[in-house]
Amino acid sequence: MAITLGDAFQNWNKDTNLPSNGATVDGGVISMLEPNLFRNKVMIPGVTYSTDVESLMVDERFAVAFIRKLDKIKVTMCKASDDKAFRVVPTQTDGEFIEVACNDVLKVAEVVNEPIDAARVSGRTADRVALASESYDEIKELQYLSYLINGGGSKDATDVGAPASANTTQCTKENVLDNIIDDRKTLRKAGADPDTLIISEDTDAVFLKYLGAKNYFRPASETEVSVFGQQFAGSIFSGKVKIFTSNAVGQDNSTLVGKEAQNETWDWSKIEYILYDHRTLCIVNIARYIGLVDYRAIIHNSTLISIFSVCGGRIRNTQKAICKKYAGE
Repeated sequence: MAITLGDAFQNWNKDTNLPSNGATVDGGVISMLEPNLFRNKVMIPGVTYSTDVESLMVDERFAVAFIRKLDKIKVTMCKASDDKAFRVVPTQTDGEFIEVACNDVLKVAEVVNEPIDAARVSGRTADRVALASESYDEIKELQYLSYLINGGGSKDATDVGAPASANTTQCTKENVLDNIIDDRKTLRKAGADPDTLIISEDTDAVFLKYLGAKNYFRPASETEVSVFGQQFAGSIFSGKVKIFTSNAVGQDNSTLVGKEAQNETWDWSKIEYILYDHRTLCIVNIARYIGLVDYRAIIHNSTLISIFSVCGGRIRNTQKAICKKYAGE
């Protein structure tokens, strides 16, 4: 049974249900931040996405970066006996520029009713900072995943996120491996090296059911990877694919991202997995700020906990990513 703070600091008489005339009780409160919805952190720098564009933009203080996608240099094949076989005709390789726009702002603000000097050393402020940071990290995780699934929102028409798999049959323990292997084959034929697999909780359950039905399955050795899911993928793909389970995938997230962003693109309820080459997903966080701000001009003797960042990202080559969705209800 939950109690209120008023209950906690009054010594209630169980028989009469009356306060004991001002008697006090010694006690303490442990601050415990319950993990919110997106406790699975799968957006890991250098592991599930590339940071080379971020390094350029942060170091050089750019607001917009361009990736230059070079064309292949043409090589001519002919016989040495052909006319003009040894005549060299120079060419000039150019290529196209892909924009990475940083136009997403993530911000958290929490007011503490203490002067800023007292707030700097207050335990209560530390609790609020922890709460604000955790809340910010969860929305940041959702935003980063959206670059993979929805695209980054630049004017470039190719910035649309991971293309949908041609297979729309829902994964079962009988077909889940075939689905992934077929999508992996498609990516590899396009020249990709799909090394990252993000799956929904439903797909994770399908994997476990598959394991239960296959008595001959041999788990990976301890020297490969320590996480069970990664061991599973390591055994199937010879250690070349890292698998991560995210409870942000496989459900509708539109109510969590604010009224302005509530639309069908945030409904990920039918996504089962995303298979991709992590180097094609570039994410940038160019401005990051967390601090205490003197807020007494607005609210008497108050301090503002402020977290602010400007970020962006996109898939630079849509042939190197596949998003598996199922059709129907």
